[in-house]
Amino acid sequence: MNFLSDKEKYVSLVSYRASGKGVPTAVWFAKYGDAANTYCVITETNAGKVKRIRKNPKIEVQACDIKGNVTANATTYSGVARLVTGTEAVAVRKAIAKRYGITYKIFSIYNAIGSVLKRRTGQPETNIIFTLNE
Repeated sequence: MNFLSDKEKYVSLVSYRASGKGVPTAVWFAKYGDAANTYCVITETNAGKVKRIRKNPKIEVQACDIKGNVTANATTYSGVARLVTGTEAVAVRKAIAKRYGITYKIFSIYNAIGSVLKRRTGQPETNIIFTLNE
């Protein structure tokens, strides 16, 4: 089965509120591991999607542009997401860094500076792995 294409730069990741209402967010993504249906995302730790996924791992994704406008005729894929730490988080960062190159490096510097200025403790980013249903 064909899942997300390497041509796509962003996906609209829909996570769900307690009410069941879906909240779409445009995110970078990268292939994760060997399974054809597993991908990863990096986001800010305080992002709403992190809180929603922590409570409900159900997600949907569709190819989109940077503004979250879904690509014409984009297939909707359902799946489950999980927040990861440790070696899995390192692997997620490596996958995203490899895919997005200098853009990711700039994002990382921005997050690091933001953490210092806001005196945040802990990780400025959260790593998410999602598996799409076949």
